[in-house]
Amino acid sequence: MTERDDALPVNPTLAPHTPPGTTDAHAEQGPMPDDLPAAPPVPAPSTDGLSAQEVTALIGGGDASRAETNESLANAEGLDTDS
Repeated sequence: MTERDDALPVNPTLAPHTPPGTTDAHAEQGPMPDDLPAAPPVPAPSTDGLSAQEVTALIGGGDASRAETNESLANAEGLDTDS
């Protein structure tokens, strides 16, 4: 038996690292606000669909180049945008 095979001395004051115990804290719903913001206007549904003006009012216009850019990026990433 060599010195390398000898057991290491044990220090009784050392303890293994144990993480501090955590309690499960559940979030609860808070109180309802006294004043709610006004809801945005929504056009009444119609049977013949929305007009271009109604669609623009709902989605805020938008920029056609944004849609084209998103489609170009999707194609460059190899995504199938038509499905």
